[in-house]
Amino acid sequence: MIAELNEKNLKDAAKVYMDSWKESHREICSSKFIEKHDINYMINFLEEKQKNGYMIFVCYNSENPLGIIGINPADEEICLLYVSPDEQGKGYGSKLLKFALSKCENPYITVLDTNMNAIDFYTKRGFVPAENQSENIGEKRIFERKYVYQNKNM
Repeated sequence: MIAELNEKNLKDAAKVYMDSWKESHREICSSKFIEKHDINYMINFLEEKQKNGYMIFVCYNSENPLGIIGINPADEEICLLYVSPDEQGKGYGSKLLKFALSKCENPYITVLDTNMNAIDFYTKRGFVPAENQSENIGEKRIFERKYVYQNKNM
């Protein structure tokens, strides 16, 4: 089941986001920076995204939160695709992505250039590289690449 983010599932979504984000950023961020991203930080971050118009969804299996995904309707960016580390590789990310793609005409995503698992995931599902961007995360400068969706038959 995929449900829109609300007050009742906000903490579930933040927990999934926190666990997965920490796992995906462990290699590029200091432990001190990662520890700042606790459950309250993630709750505030998701609330702020919603206030700025993002649609955020939570995927459940029975009552357990498994993953999240966000869409910025202003430019059709698909973002915040995170699946709990213990649930990765079971199709939940694909399910969430397919759901988000159904709500967009010209979607794109951005991926850390160091996140080879995510790059592989998206390119296998019809995304192609478009341009590089850079951003400071903690004490490091990281690079993200924009990928646009080309395969309309996912």
